[in-house]
Formats: sequence, structure tokens, C-alpha cells
Amino acid sequence: MRYGYATGFASPIKDAVDYRLLDDIQAAGFDFAEFPLALLATLSVDECQRVAGRLDDLGLGADSCCNMFPASVRITGPKRDWQAARHYLDGAFERLALLGVKKVVFGSSGARNLPEGTTPEEGYQQVIDFVGEVVLPYLEAGRMVLAMEPIGGYEANFINTLDDGMRVVRGVSHPRVRLLADSVHVLYEGEDPHHLVDYAPHLEHIHVCEAERALPLGQMSEGLKAFLTMLQATGYNKTLSFEPVPYALPEMRTALDAVKSWFN
Repeated sequence: MRYGYATGFASPIKDAVDYRLLDDIQAAGFDFAEFPLALLATLSVDECQRVAGRLDDLGLGADSCCNMFPASVRITGPKRDWQAARHYLDGAFERLALLGVKKVVFGSSGARNLPEGTTPEEGYQQVIDFVGEVVLPYLEAGRMVLAMEPIGGYEANFINTLDDGMRVVRGVSHPRVRLLADSVHVLYEGEDPHHLVDYAPHLEHIHVCEAERALPLGQMSEGLKAFLTMLQATGYNKTLSFEPVPYALPEMRTALDAVKSWFN
């Protein structure tokens, strides 16, 4: 298992890379940093090369990126603009290659949420077609994998559960399009954690936190215990990252040790 720490929610800096946080991620014992792709896409190539150099210095990877699209890139509804999405992906995947990213998380509720008048059936077909026709060529060229992320209903109006995510994965039906499970969203939706076992062959990446994006410190909630128990039962051994709000270095270490104990 490789353990990562997502920087998006965890840093007060939203328009640049938080280099101090990268130092803490390394000091806490993580294997990689997970950046928001929507942020990386705004950086110059030179700045991305600087980020790559800093990761090398720290011995950190960049196994995965989350937040694939900004809300301005419309994917569903009558105003969807896939040509604009291709233009965005040209620059985004150039930067992913510089960092050696191999997994891209497709959450991006703002980009994929259904506008009024678009039915779920239409939305699923639009997302399936978009991933298959627009995104897949970039994945194949970069030898990357897309991890489809269901997002809880408090944040998204569409693709909320693991069942929903699997509908997209099955619709695209390609080995580079797989599933992500996020404990925050699974717990919010009250999903049966046994779905992790049901969908184990399709799982590519995991996000872990308690409710409200709290790190698992001290006594874990029963829901997170059940999530980790089921995940451990599947034999999952790929990548897992924390996606919390800001925390200090000692708490980052504590959370990593607590989750590692379930798999070691």
C-alpha cells in the first residue's frame, strides 16, 4: 500500500502549491502528495517543474491527482463544451506527466452536476460518452488511470454512491476507467460498506477521513472502522490518501499510523 495526503482542503493556500505542507507530508511519513489537478493546470510549466524537483528532493511521489476539472469546464447539460474540455486537458496532462502522476480522480462535482432540465439518464450518458470519447485518449497516451469518485449529496446532485460510480465505470467499460471509494461520502450516504467487497475488482484509489474531513485521531467512528474493515477484507493494496482540512504535523503522523495499523 502507498499512502498519500491530499493538499487541496488541507492548505489555506488555494492558488499555489503549499511547499511547507509538502515538507510536513514527508516528515509525517507519507509516500506521496495528492494535488488538485484544477490547481496544477493553472501553474506554468516552469512552476510544475519546480514542484517536481521539490518532490524529488523530499522523496515523495505524486501518485494521484484529485479535483480533475474546475467548475468552469462544463461536462453535462446543454451548455457542455467538450472542445473547451479538450483544451483544458491538453495543458493539464502535460503537467501530470511532469509530476509522474498515474491516477486522476474524477470528482469535480461543479463540472459534472446536472443543471436544471437535464435528467439523470441524460447525465449518465453524457458522462460516459465524455470519459470514453474525450478523456480516454489522454489516459492512454499518458498510461494513466481515471478513478471515478462518487460524491455525497451534500456537495453533488449526481453520482453520489458507489453504485452510481460503477454505472459510469461499466458504461465506459475500459480497464483505464475504475472506481474510487471515499469514506467521507460513503458514510454521508449511509452506504453498506460491503459494497467495497462487491466492487473490489474495480477499486483503484481510496480517500479516507472521518465526517467533516476530520483526520482519524484517537477512537475512530464505528462507520470508519467498518469502512476500513471491509477494505482490508478485500485485500486492497494500491493507493490510499487522506483528504482532510488543515492539521498539524503530529496529528498527520497519528492518523497515518492509525490507518496503517488496519493493513499491517
